[in-house]
Amino acid sequence: MPVFLIDGEEFNIENKKQGQNEFFATVNGKEINLKIVKDGGRWFVEKENVLIPVFFAKDERNNIYLNIGGEAFKIHKKTVGDEAGGEFGGILSGDIEPPMPGKVLKVLVNKGEKVEENQVLILMESMKLQVEVKAPFEGIVRELKVKEGQTVNAGELIIKVEKSV
Repeated sequence: MPVFLIDGEEFNIENKKQGQNEFFATVNGKEINLKIVKDGGRWFVEKENVLIPVFFAKDERNNIYLNIGGEAFKIHKKTVGDEAGGEFGGILSGDIEPPMPGKVLKVLVNKGEKVEENQVLILMESMKLQVEVKAPFEGIVRELKVKEGQTVNAGELIIKVEKSV
């Protein structure tokens, strides 16, 4: 069963079947059903008869950056390289990339600063939505590669957090 990292948390996801607009899967042993709708060139997830906008991008490392109704996620299919701490370690290594291309609105930390898991490090604007870039774990900011007003691309290293031991 494939393992995916979604914002640093592991999920076992098994695709059950796909209909025309419906996606069935088992996630960590629980069956889910999503209805996905395409209207023109835009994608939506339908929940309780409400269409929620979905935006996504993919980088050269095959990470998928997903924004659903203003909430951003980084999705990475776990590989043997991840287990070994290889170049695709991403969140596991503390290399933080923006969830989508956008503009840095506010940098909330400084190099050398101690941060907590899920602490907001950077506020961005992407596709007219405000996106929070959070720390994947407790640690120290070792590199800060962006400043307020800067435009960044998906897959670009913007901050590096070294995990506390």
